Formats: sequence, structure tokens, C-alpha cells
Amino acid sequence: MSIFDKLTAKIDKIVFIFTVLVLFFSFYFVYTLKQSYAQKETVQSLDNALFLTRNLLEEEQQHALSLSLLLSQDKTFLEAFYKNNRKKAFEIISQKIESLKKLQGYSFEVQVHDKNLHTYLRSWDYSIKDVPLASFRKGLVLVKERKKPLVSIEVGKRLNIKAISPIMKNGSFEGSIEVIENFEHLRKTLAEHGYALLILLNKKYLNIATTLQHHPIVFNKFVLVNDSYNKHSFQSLKNSDLKNLQSYGYFTQDKYAFSYFSIKNFENQNLGYFIVVFENSTPLILNTHDEVITQEINNSGVIIQ
Repeated sequence: MSIFDKLTAKIDKIVFIFTVLVLFFSFYFVYTLKQSYAQKETVQSLDNALFLTRNLLEEEQQHALSLSLLLSQDKTFLEAFYKNNRKKAFEIISQKIESLKKLQGYSFEVQVHDKNLHTYLRSWDYSIKDVPLASFRKGLVLVKERKKPLVSIEVGKRLNIKAISPIMKNGSFEGSIEVIENFEHLRKTLAEHGYALLILLNKKYLNIATTLQHHPIVFNKFVLVNDSYNKHSFQSLKNSDLKNLQSYGYFTQDKYAFSYFSIKNFENQNLGYFIVVFENSTPLILNTHDEVITQEINNSGVIIQ
């Protein structure tokens, strides 16, 4: 073989190796670019889910507060309440609830308290009355002291939004009225946007939230509040490591992506988490710095006017 042939063979080999390297790095660059784009797209979607949920939750709280204020100033109810006509007051409240449910599509209950913060009536059970509440319902005490309405997320037999408005007469506190809403309307609204909602309550509150005692336990630390939920996303959540949850952030598991923020009552105590889930076509492992949301969230759950 001539020197020319040997040189030509070496050049062909070099060209082949160079071509393979160029193709390899080209594919690697495209793959990396695609992963980077998918990462940014997922983070943006997670941010959107987080802020949408927060805004919808604030709307739910404002709605409950509005109903509470409306009922606390209803003339027919007040007339029956001031005359201590409990049966008439119950009938009026029941009628108001039914008409508002049909008109607005919200499900809620109402509790009325007397000036001593005892149960005056409950819309779901007329037989219950005169139950002292001051010792474990600090929100009621606060409303009586300040004579101003309050809305917050509180633990009772369930986890609910509770909006309390004072009932006043000539500047004197005569009692209060409380609107209680669950999170089903919020769950359905998020579902219309393609998101699943999972609500977790710290299981240390199960001694209070007695209706949740048979609900699923997650990570041996939380109890699922939902009655209705997406079973696939819930199973993925159960497989997740939840020990490092912060005030808010996000993570991925299997084919699902999760946004979350903490639930706090009016005393700023952490009760659990709202977790919003959507299917993520490209499972990702988010870096530590990706778990910090860049905008501040006011999730205290308190509106006092």
C-alpha cells in the first residue's frame, strides 16, 4: 500500500470519528436543550398552579365572609333572634341556605352563637343548643372582643373555612353567626383547569377532626381531608418523600408534578398542606433551588375587617 493510500485511509478514519463525535454532541445538545425547556415549562406550570390555587382559596374565603356578613344583617333573621324565637330563626336560616345554594352552587352550613358564645342553633341539627364554645373556639372569642368579622381555615370535626360575623344591637354584642364551607367547590374549580387537589391535615389534630379518623394516612404524618380525590395522583403522593416540605414549593414523583403551600389558621399555626397535582409528561427531578417560589404568598388565612 502506497503512502498516499495509507494517508487517505487515516483521513477517512479521522473524518468518520469526527462525524460520529459531531453527531453525538449534536444529539446531546438537543436532548439537553429539550430537558431544559421541559424543566422550565414544568416549573412555570407549577408556579401557575400554586398561584391559581391561592387566589381561588382567597375567593372562597371572601365568599364565606360575604355570606356571614349578609346573614348577620338579615332583618327577618335578626327579628327572630332578638325575640329568642329559635324555631323561627332556624327556619329562616334553612331557607336562606337552600336559596343561596341553588343560586350560587356552593355547599355550606351555618352556626349561630349567643352572647355567651354558646351554640344557639346549627343548621344541620336543630336539636343541638347551649354547647359552650369559648374554651376551644378562640376565633369566636376574638370576634366578641373586637366586634369585627373573621374568616380563617380551622380544625373542627373537619377542616373547613369558617367565617364569623358579630351580631350587634345598638353597639352591643348579642351573638355571632358562622358560615362553614368545605373545599369541594375549590376542588371542582381546579379540576376544570386540569388540576387535582389533595388536602393534608397533620394527624396530630385527629383528636379534634374526628370525622377524618378513618381517612387515609400519608407518610405517617398527615391525614387526607378530601372525600373525593384523584386516586392515581394520591397514590403518587403516597410514594413521595414529604419530610422536607417547606411553607410552599413543588416536587415531582412518577409522572406527576406537585405544587404545595401550608395551611395556617388565624393564630398562624401550621395545620397541613394544600397540594395541587397535574400530570407531567416528562418526569423530572427538580434541583433544590427550584423549590423556592419567587413571589411572596400571604397564606395566613385571616381576613379581619
